[in-house]
Amino acid sequence: MLNVRKLKQDFSQNVLKEGKTLFDEKKVMSVKILELDDSKVRISAKVLGQYDNTYESVIEIDRIECEMIDSDCDCPYRYDCQHIAAVLYYLEIHLDEILVNFSRENDLQTSDDVSVHLLEIVKEAAEKEEMRQGVQFQKEVLEEYQLSAKILAESPFFLPIEERTYDRAELQIIFQLPVEQEGTKPIVEMQFALRLPSRSKPLFILNVKDFIEGIRHEEYLILSGKRYLFSLDSFPKEHRGIVRMIIDYSRFHDKAVTEKGQRSAYIEAKTFGLVLAESYAIAMQELEGKRSGFSQEEFLNLPCIYFDTIEEPLNFSVAPVSFNMNIEYIDPPASKVLINPTIIVDQQQVILEEVRFFECAYPGLIHNNVYYRFKPEIKRAHLQHLFTLRSMTVPHPLLGTFIENGLVELGKFSKITHEKGRQFYPTLPFVGTLKAICDLSYLDGELEANLSFDYGTFTVPSSHLKLAYEEACRFVQDVGVLARDLVHEAKILRELFQDFQFLEESGHFIARSDKKIIEFMTEVVPKFNTTVTFNCPQNLLDQFIYDKTRFGLNLVHLDRMDAYMIELKVDGDLKGVTMDRLWECILSKRAFLELESPKNSHKKSAEKVRQIPKILVLNLEEMQSIAQLFDELGILRLENYKFECPIWSLANIDASNFEGLPVDVKISDKLLDIRRQMLGEKTLDFTPIPSVIKAELRAYQKDGVHWLERLRGMYLSGILADDMGLGKTLQAITSITQMHALHPGSTTMIICPTSLLYNWYEEFKKFNPGFKVAVIDGIPGQRKRLIKMIREYDAVITTYSLIQKDIELYEEFVFKYVVLDEAQHIKNRATRNAKSVKQIKADHRLILSGTPIENSLDELWSLFDFLMPRFLGSYDRFIERYIRPTGEELTRNLQYLRKKVAPFILRRMKADVLDDLPPVSEIVYHTQLTPVQQELYRSYAASAKDELTRLVERDGFDKVQIHVLATLTRLKQICCHPGIFAKEHPEPQDSAKYEMLMELLNTLIEGGHKTVIFSQYTKMLQIIRNDLQKAGIRFCYLDGASKNRLDLVKEFNEDAHIPVFLVSLKAGGTGLNLTGADTVIHYDMWWNPAVQSQATDRVHRLGQERNVSVYKLISKNTIEEKIVEMQNRKKGLVKKVVTCDEEALSKLTWEDVLELLET
Repeated sequence: MLNVRKLKQDFSQNVLKEGKTLFDEKKVMSVKILELDDSKVRISAKVLGQYDNTYESVIEIDRIECEMIDSDCDCPYRYDCQHIAAVLYYLEIHLDEILVNFSRENDLQTSDDVSVHLLEIVKEAAEKEEMRQGVQFQKEVLEEYQLSAKILAESPFFLPIEERTYDRAELQIIFQLPVEQEGTKPIVEMQFALRLPSRSKPLFILNVKDFIEGIRHEEYLILSGKRYLFSLDSFPKEHRGIVRMIIDYSRFHDKAVTEKGQRSAYIEAKTFGLVLAESYAIAMQELEGKRSGFSQEEFLNLPCIYFDTIEEPLNFSVAPVSFNMNIEYIDPPASKVLINPTIIVDQQQVILEEVRFFECAYPGLIHNNVYYRFKPEIKRAHLQHLFTLRSMTVPHPLLGTFIENGLVELGKFSKITHEKGRQFYPTLPFVGTLKAICDLSYLDGELEANLSFDYGTFTVPSSHLKLAYEEACRFVQDVGVLARDLVHEAKILRELFQDFQFLEESGHFIARSDKKIIEFMTEVVPKFNTTVTFNCPQNLLDQFIYDKTRFGLNLVHLDRMDAYMIELKVDGDLKGVTMDRLWECILSKRAFLELESPKNSHKKSAEKVRQIPKILVLNLEEMQSIAQLFDELGILRLENYKFECPIWSLANIDASNFEGLPVDVKISDKLLDIRRQMLGEKTLDFTPIPSVIKAELRAYQKDGVHWLERLRGMYLSGILADDMGLGKTLQAITSITQMHALHPGSTTMIICPTSLLYNWYEEFKKFNPGFKVAVIDGIPGQRKRLIKMIREYDAVITTYSLIQKDIELYEEFVFKYVVLDEAQHIKNRATRNAKSVKQIKADHRLILSGTPIENSLDELWSLFDFLMPRFLGSYDRFIERYIRPTGEELTRNLQYLRKKVAPFILRRMKADVLDDLPPVSEIVYHTQLTPVQQELYRSYAASAKDELTRLVERDGFDKVQIHVLATLTRLKQICCHPGIFAKEHPEPQDSAKYEMLMELLNTLIEGGHKTVIFSQYTKMLQIIRNDLQKAGIRFCYLDGASKNRLDLVKEFNEDAHIPVFLVSLKAGGTGLNLTGADTVIHYDMWWNPAVQSQATDRVHRLGQERNVSVYKLISKNTIEEKIVEMQNRKKGLVKKVVTCDEEALSKLTWEDVLELLET
């Protein structure tokens, strides 16, 4: 239809070339015929040009003459441009396709307006396009086939998994000397060969890069026509260090296209020195067992290393090489010294040029194809400076330094041989303390320092380039040449001007940043002012003020007991500074403060001179002690003012704490008396134990109550941290009762874990039954009603989890006493537990804890933040003082902390009160069923009662004993855990008793107790066992299936790291000796308490040296509670003649059973 080749003749070659590029890059798009008839065709296209510009191109062609009638493009050239040319290239290939598309879109086959000639053209184009597409399709299929076939044959995704067998080999490295240069770095050329078990001759590697990459990636290699697979483990174990270095550090030539280039790699000379050192270490290790039969004069082969050819293994010598320094003294008048270093190899002197040094971490050299190692004291730096010694000529004025100082050190590294003439040069050592003089100048914000050294009768500049001949000659004295201490001078220069810029021409050191200048004046100058005289200009001194602030603290008693008055006076430049700014300096070790400029100092001047701000230089060590004390007193700003301070902060006011500090402390006599009371140094008259308390307190318990009374009387708070089983709850209830007698109508709040909620209620009923106590529990509406009635109660009990939800409801109340039980629930200061509890308002606060809280400093801070906020300072300051330091500083700080908190923590261990304790202490813990348990219990009890009533009416009570036992057992199982009753997948919070057990167990473990847990249900023991395993707690387990009873008992008794023994009551209730434990937990109730007593006797028996605590866990308002009540009523049931549950149940009446089934 069109002769595109003829159309292209109208375009220049450059335009056609650019058009072809656009076409090849597929920049021609949306080509279509706009108009077609017998005489002409009009075509449009979009062409993507530079910068992603899209151009619209339209061409109109005379079909008969095959000439361009018109062309148009919206590019700057408008027509006959590269975009039009690109369209022609597109038409040359796709014209038939475009014509077919046009025919379909316009339905030319059915149109009456189309000529026969045009229809024939369209038909011919369709046939050509169909043929072209067929050819194209075949081409695409063939290309896809070839690519896919290659992938299917080679990709590991489609290959059967084959067992990878790695080949064994020894690597041989052939290196060449002399060392060539790559840029400025010396390199070593290497070729490689392999020793293979299957070959008698070495196999040379023809393509080193492929070989190393094959080892690195563990890929198959084709070597000499065979396939090999190597990894690092393919090589002997002792050689793998060498192979690893070769893999990691080998480099390849950029143009490794020739056969020779592919055969070699290179490595930096210093790294090759490490390869040689590694090979030497392997060889020496092999010689360890042969040392007696080996002479230092012998040469042996280095493993893996060859010189030039595979036939020339590199030898090594065990004899270390050393330096020889030949010192030549030139006679006057020249009067100088020359040094000629050589190497001693095999007792022969060798000049430096005859050996090849390897400057690396383990220096060595090669001489005559033998590798030698230097002694360990010779380092890489020695080799780097070796050649400089030959260029050194020591003149007469420096002979003192060289002979007195230099030769002494030089002799440690080398042998020294002297030529004649030294006797003509007497020298003098410098025996004084070297001092320096630092002249400072400060101009336009730049600090310039010029340093000179004082040698007693004269000074010399620090810069050798600024040393005048006359100054150098001052070291030449009548009796000899004085030594100059150049090493000490260099040390002083490094320490003084570490961050300064050195100007070589002037010999001055320059600091241009304010930061460097301030650090120099505040840290460097004070540190070196005893050995360096600093001459500071006045304009610099005016910017630095050395702190001499003094403080006054006047402590005055107030009319009330809970606080006192502090009057702070500040006299000096720190006045007005906040404690936060001071702490910022202390924590960052920055010994200065930037002082604020006076308001009237910002006057306009013709030319503003840049200078550093006014700086106050601090004594950081002194200021840290003051800041710590002030922080604990709640001082926020250093200025003259008065403020009230809580009475407990008197514990921080000890005259010894302020010794040596610029702080004048005055304390009124009344406050001194209060402080003595606080620290227990003064005897007080205590209130008798209230008669309403239904218990006989032991002596240590009375002491605890008196201690709490002392704290309350002084508006102090504390932690009663007695060991488990010593009666902390009783002491707390007694103390609460005492306070309530003094303040009738007041209310105490107890916050405890959920598992202990009803236990506290029962303890109040037991020890002070007349106390009005409310348990705040239940649904939100129920709790809200109880909280509104708080003032009607003497005490309210709630949980940590509920206090979070109800905290807003407590805002209006101020309690007389707030008691936290198991306070580890607030040990993390960031938790909602801790934040909520600390919002409760109260006159007095008490914490009960059975664990050694002083072992956890984080927890200690959080506890005291609840008791007496700010007593231990802010958290950040606490961490900086007591956790981050190490060594002696930490020890000193912890001693201070222990002394500080001691008056507010009372902890007695069982061993401390052994004579005052019974052999066995029994503690009963009560808990309420969870909603899941309550639903199960009520529904089962109701249905069982109906079923048993029917059976008793039909058969009589005596004949349904087995049904009664089964029913009551199922109710007891629900109390233990739904998981042993019916629930296949128990949840962690399904059982209140189980939560109580785990809470109690964690506390016992933290307190260092060993505990035996008894249960009559092995399924219950298995639940406990699984959770102990998940928690990583070690334990022993014994039930009826256990075969190694005695081994388990021995392991538990003797291993202090096993804190728990799980024992089935039937399997281990008798016949065991568990005296390694000091605690027993009876998880569930037996009808016969004598069986539980026998189990307790496994721990409390002959050989037990400690008091034993026995815990019984009872669910309230359940069969367990009724069993206890029934046991107390029917004492005959607990006689030893009753030996089992069945026998105990035979003593029950039908009325007893109905009572047990009540819900």
